[in-house]
Amino acid sequence: MTEADRRKLNKDAGFSLLELLIAVVILAIIVIPLLNLFLSSNRLNIKSRQTLRATTAAQDIMEGLKAYDIEEIKAQFDDPASGFYVIDSRMIKGKVEERYDLEVDPSGAAAPGLYVFGMKELNMQGSKFDAKIVVDGRRYMNPLNPDPSKPADDPANRAFNSAAMADARSIDKKNGTFVETDKIRQAVMENVFADGDMKTEIKAVLKASGVADADLDTKYDELRDPSNPNMVCYKNAGTFFDHVSRTIEVTLSDSSETDEDGRKKVAMEVTQTYVFDYNYDPVTDTGGHVVTTGNMGSGVMVKDMPCGNITRNVDAGTGDETINVNLFYYPLYGASTPDKIIIKNGSGADLNLLIAKQRYDKGNPADPDYLMDSKLMAEEQTYRADLAIQNGSGSPLAKDKFSLKTNLGLNLVGKQYLGGVPGSDIKVPTQLSVESQSLNQLDIFTLDGVRSPLGKAGTPGEITELIYDVEVSVYEEGAAAKDFPDEMRMVRIEGSTTN
Repeated sequence: MTEADRRKLNKDAGFSLLELLIAVVILAIIVIPLLNLFLSSNRLNIKSRQTLRATTAAQDIMEGLKAYDIEEIKAQFDDPASGFYVIDSRMIKGKVEERYDLEVDPSGAAAPGLYVFGMKELNMQGSKFDAKIVVDGRRYMNPLNPDPSKPADDPANRAFNSAAMADARSIDKKNGTFVETDKIRQAVMENVFADGDMKTEIKAVLKASGVADADLDTKYDELRDPSNPNMVCYKNAGTFFDHVSRTIEVTLSDSSETDEDGRKKVAMEVTQTYVFDYNYDPVTDTGGHVVTTGNMGSGVMVKDMPCGNITRNVDAGTGDETINVNLFYYPLYGASTPDKIIIKNGSGADLNLLIAKQRYDKGNPADPDYLMDSKLMAEEQTYRADLAIQNGSGSPLAKDKFSLKTNLGLNLVGKQYLGGVPGSDIKVPTQLSVESQSLNQLDIFTLDGVRSPLGKAGTPGEITELIYDVEVSVYEEGAAAKDFPDEMRMVRIEGSTTN
């Protein structure tokens, strides 16, 4: 009987040992690479999830930074217990800290314009990370020693952004602040038409221009219609009226409210007074002449508008008191006289003043006050403001009793035109005049994150940058203790306050 015959008779016969070994080897050759592939895929999925969580954390931090200026960010890292909002503080199991570990000078002080902050054990969806934030305003700062052989945008020159505009979000909201709004402007314009004599004068001008008697009421109402782009508004007020002028008065006086140390706070009030003239004769007091501080009918007044009670800042060493006062307003283009701004300080404290003009249209062509850049450029070139900084009795406040930050002298469409002091390289805001004060002797700072040569040296810890770059990096847990090495970085995102 052959071997084949025996196999046919024995139905339960299995593989020989050799055959089994061959099968195992073949299976191993196939399975082991697949198993490695599965393990690699699993590791990749874990890493991808970690990277996604790290990216989400970095984006959340970046979004949180948009709501604050550098000073507010620094304050949160200095004292996170009093309120930390850059990212939900409940997500930070470790701690936040202010770091000055980059580009320090030999004394160990921070590089000017550079701020570095750290977070330990940032918890995101069950994973822990460390994070580092770099806020860098140096690229926008005027160089101490510019290199004329290199272009202005070369890092060696660190050209600043002269198109910077003041932003009400960038100020200390705990202090006195007035921000002029569209609602206030509209209330003023409505009050011009509320006067009976003015209404008569306006109709007379319309009739003289050829409008039929039967159409006078209709044409007059069109002037008051906010939906009509040809209405009398701030943009064309200077051409519609013979004379337009305005005075903004800020009054500072002792408040009945006190701080926790028993010191009286300072009450801040603002009054805006407007004068609109139609063929007005001041000798005979005839013609259209309206002096207005708002419209009672609209419920908006610009007289004695309260702006809160300001807490006095007291120097622990000298006992000197200072208060911060912020004024944001719309320039009155086409006025017959410069805008008059009066600061009356009856508080006895020194003043840190911020006075900033705002742009009307915010890029909205549907706004009646909208100005194309070319028109705005022309208006800005002729705009002027007169500033009087006085004590409570109306006398000029001594120059060593106040400092001033302003964007007067910077064009709102981004063209710088600071004027120079004869015989020197000092630049001064040509749009601004200060009563009884010489501009080249005042502590005036620009609002683009750069100190004017007029400015005195900043006090320790004072932050002036309004424009800066931001870099947010998220690292593996434990990187903060190792000074954030590159090999532990998982994700980095960059941006700036302008992008």
